[in-house]
Amino acid sequence: MRPVPISITAMVVLLGLSGAAKADYYRWTDANGVTHFTDKPKTPGSQAIDFRRPTVIPIADNNRRRSDRLQGLQPEAQQSSVRPVSDDKTQKSAQSNVDQLARRKTCDNYADRIDNIESRLRAGGYSASRGNRLRRDRRELASKRVWECLRR
Repeated sequence: MRPVPISITAMVVLLGLSGAAKADYYRWTDANGVTHFTDKPKTPGSQAIDFRRPTVIPIADNNRRRSDRLQGLQPEAQQSSVRPVSDDKTQKSAQSNVDQLARRKTCDNYADRIDNIESRLRAGGYSASRGNRLRRDRRELASKRVWECLRR
C-alpha cells in the first residue's frame, strides 16, 4: 500500500477545520434600545448577520469608469441638417449653437482645471495646508462642473 503524502493529509485536515473556524455573528437589541453584536445568540430575538466581502476596485479602473460615465453625460456636437428655415428660426438656432459652444468651452475649462489639480495632488511635495487647499478647489470645481455641465 502506498503512503499518503503529508501535503494531501494536511489539506484534508485544514479543509475539515475551516468550517469550524467560521463563526456566526448575531445582532440583538436590549430593553433600552441599544444594539449589541455577539458571536453567541443571547436572546430568542437575536438575528444572524451575514457579512459580505467588500467590493474592491483598483483606483485606476474606478477613474476610468467615472470618466466613461461623464463622457456619456456631456452633450455631443449636433450636426445641423441642411434645410430651409425661416430667419427667426435660423437666428434662434445660431444663438443656440453659440450657447452650446460657450457651455462646452466652460465645461472643458472645468475639466482641464480639475485634471491640473489632480496631477498636482498626485505629484505631492507640498505642505498639508496647500494639499487641503487643492482638495477644496477640486471639490468646488467638480461641484460647479456638475451643476453647469452635467445636469440637464
